[in-house]
Amino acid sequence: MAITFPSEAFFSALAAAMAEAHERFRALGFFDVTIGIRVLPGRAAGGTDGERLFVLAFEVFECTRTQEVPSFAPHHVDFVLEGDVDAWREMIENIRGNGGADVAHSINTLTHFGEKLTLRYDDPDGHDKLYRFAESVQQFFDLAATLDGVTYESAPRRTAPAA
Repeated sequence: MAITFPSEAFFSALAAAMAEAHERFRALGFFDVTIGIRVLPGRAAGGTDGERLFVLAFEVFECTRTQEVPSFAPHHVDFVLEGDVDAWREMIENIRGNGGADVAHSINTLTHFGEKLTLRYDDPDGHDKLYRFAESVQQFFDLAATLDGVTYESAPRRTAPAA
């Protein structure tokens, strides 16, 4: 069954895969963070309208929440990973093709240079949490390699402005 990115169903499928890979995450240690995901329209769509926002919460060794939201304002997110749908697609397809992200497509590389994905945070602790839990965050996204058929929405839906 195909799963479309970006969607709550996509992140829920990763959360289910994480539950199945419990020992893989247990070996990495406790993972307590709430992440905001901002997917901007692709280059072909143009403009900045139509972003999609998701909140992912992790506690101990599991993803406890995957929710699409109209704004991050009422939610406490430690940091936001932001990029256009084309950058996310490139990363996910790299993961699916290789069984995991190669060095050029890892969250660390993509956010470090800020060319494809941008790391946003209000508190320095949020910045620290990405790097403290970087391996767990990467392993979560690497689970996309286990999903059967991923399709991509080329123009994200219009949502309320984010905080």
